[in-house]
Amino acid sequence: MGIFGITLGMVMTGLIEWRLEEGLSASARDSLQSTAGEIAHTLSDSLETRQHEVALIGSLVGASQIKDFIALQEVLDSLKQRQPTYAWIGLSSPDGVVFAATDGLLKGVNVSERPWFIQGAQGPFLGDPHDAKLLAKYLKPGADGSLSRFLDVAIPVRNNSGRTIGVLGAHLYWDWVHEVVLSSLAHRVQKTPVEVLIANQRGDWLLSPHTETSKNLTEWRQTVDDDRFLSVVQTTSTPTSPSDLKWTVVVREKTTDALSPIDENRRLMLLLTALLGTAFGVGTWQIAGRVVRPIVDLADAAKNHASFSGHGTDLAEAKLHDETMLVGQALERLARFDPLTGLVNRRVLKERLAGAMRAKASSQGSSAVLLVNMDNFSVLNNTQGHEVGDQLLQAVAQRLLPLVRANDTLARVGGDEFVFVMTGLDPSPVVAMHEASAFASTVSQSFKAPFELAHGPCQCDASIGMTMLQANADGKVDDVLKQVELAVLEAKQSGKNQTVVYDQQMQERLLAQVAFEQALRDAVPDQLQVYYQAQVDAQAQVTGAELLVRWQHPTHGMVSPAKFIPVAEQNGLIVTIGYWMLSSACRQIKSWQTDPIKCQWVLSVNVSAKELGQPDYVETVKEILAGTGANPQRLKLELTESTLASDMQGVVAKMHQLKALGVRFALDDFGTGFSSLSYLQQMPIDQLKIDQSFVRDLGVKGSDTSIVRTVIALGQSLGLSVIAEGVETAAQRDLLAQLGCHHYQGYFYGKPAPLETFVQGLA
Repeated sequence: MGIFGITLGMVMTGLIEWRLEEGLSASARDSLQSTAGEIAHTLSDSLETRQHEVALIGSLVGASQIKDFIALQEVLDSLKQRQPTYAWIGLSSPDGVVFAATDGLLKGVNVSERPWFIQGAQGPFLGDPHDAKLLAKYLKPGADGSLSRFLDVAIPVRNNSGRTIGVLGAHLYWDWVHEVVLSSLAHRVQKTPVEVLIANQRGDWLLSPHTETSKNLTEWRQTVDDDRFLSVVQTTSTPTSPSDLKWTVVVREKTTDALSPIDENRRLMLLLTALLGTAFGVGTWQIAGRVVRPIVDLADAAKNHASFSGHGTDLAEAKLHDETMLVGQALERLARFDPLTGLVNRRVLKERLAGAMRAKASSQGSSAVLLVNMDNFSVLNNTQGHEVGDQLLQAVAQRLLPLVRANDTLARVGGDEFVFVMTGLDPSPVVAMHEASAFASTVSQSFKAPFELAHGPCQCDASIGMTMLQANADGKVDDVLKQVELAVLEAKQSGKNQTVVYDQQMQERLLAQVAFEQALRDAVPDQLQVYYQAQVDAQAQVTGAELLVRWQHPTHGMVSPAKFIPVAEQNGLIVTIGYWMLSSACRQIKSWQTDPIKCQWVLSVNVSAKELGQPDYVETVKEILAGTGANPQRLKLELTESTLASDMQGVVAKMHQLKALGVRFALDDFGTGFSSLSYLQQMPIDQLKIDQSFVRDLGVKGSDTSIVRTVIALGQSLGLSVIAEGVETAAQRDLLAQLGCHHYQGYFYGKPAPLETFVQGLA
């Protein structure tokens, strides 16, 4: 039987090993394909973004919107500072002489023989990497002493008549590609070593390990089926570039590394085979013993029955008693200790806290409770996985444990929360508060050093809520825990990574916040009102209005939007309010369609990020338009740059769907720099709106005037209208007109008002 068991085990080992190898190969290839796809996508996306940025500046220069060379220098330097991928950006004349460049490098140098200039003068150009030549002496060499390598982007700069007036070129650091590769490899779930190779369209290696013996991609493809490696191939390209730069990304892993778990499995299966054979032998012996031995012993049992003693039963009972005690102890430990960190749990914490409260009631000194809540722990858990999160919790517990004073308690109460109960503090409330605050500072400082985890160091801060028990000696344990939870909540809302001491006002503020939120829920939509603020052109003729929501509370009167809009955004009510405002605008558009003047007006409605994040947002807008019969061309949706930042590609796709219906779009609060410039040409924007914060100090602060001038120039170069909000004086209006802005909104033309008042004011 033993031989049969071993034979069966060997057969099973072979089958399992074959299935495991098939599964591991497929899993490894999927992982490699995902990594190659991520690298290719990141490279393509980044290159297209750089192309858009360079093209945008080129269009501004070509349209004579940036006439001052100093201003051009500032724009180039600003872009380079915001995007470290750029090594150099410069504008050269048609004959190749550089007359504006970042950091002033190569100014006056003739670059007419450089490939990027030759190709860029003919059309948009994106070239393969090359060693630095003219800039080599200005830049530090690499860590290995080698020259810097660049990737070139260039476009012809043409004026309004189409004549080429220069070439705008940029050099991108080739090290950026290494950073993309390393970042993608860091995201791999499998941590076995892999190699990344990149080849250009000719097949020449742009990036390859020193171990690669193939001279180029073509030669490598001839050995791509080599059993030494598992390999995948992904092509990257930039379809927006006429030069159609194509790279091939190869990600490969040694077969021995990919299938290394099989070696461990083989050892395990051999062990299992031996155990299986042994089990068959032992099983055979036991079966024989169970069947034959009782028959042989039956007679002896009858003979010796009289002399049989009960001491065996006593030993069995003693053994059972010991085992029962061990199980009971284990269960008791589970009931009182956190299995992950080994700290006492919430049950023990409440017992110790109750004892501290009784001690305070007996005037045996003061006590304090500190709740330590880790900042951004959920982000780590979601991105790195729960295993890494558990490692961090264990590391935090190990770091906090040495801080515990004699007779004090440290507990983990669940999730990412730890609680200290400090007893025996000074009877003086002032001194006790000082002692507890000093301890809280020590706890906070303990989080400054990174925590060493299996995958590397991890930085984590903590918010701390604290309460003193002297004011709560007669209270309940749960009340004390609620107090420190409120204090932690206040610390989080105030910016995290700080300590907040509980006070009675916190409870009052929380109750007031809950009451306010409930009042807002009750207010939607019956207590909401729509106010209109006129938008006018250079002749002060009304072209439309922006719709603004107001809350008229039955007892508290008008509630400021600055107070209730953030609450609505936080609890999701902003979606309901937004749809209600949109419906109001569409109904008004419909009611004015027969008016010869008002039918030309465009009504603007603000759209929040949460509204755009709704999967059915486009369909909902279509339903509102269809239900009201409003002309989509009279509707304008205003979006902010922060709204776009959450999901740029998704938002742009929805915008295009609505644009196809005739809906207009304005980019609100514009003027924060290059954050969305690379996407402007992709978005169906009709209008840029200058934020009132820049208009307010127009002519007073030089920086605001420069920003306004740049926004206006940008809008004009892209064929967009520009409107300034917050216009309160004729001086502001006149200066905006001089800068080229001819649409206005603000108190100078009328304050926001209900519909009837708004219309009467225009009569």
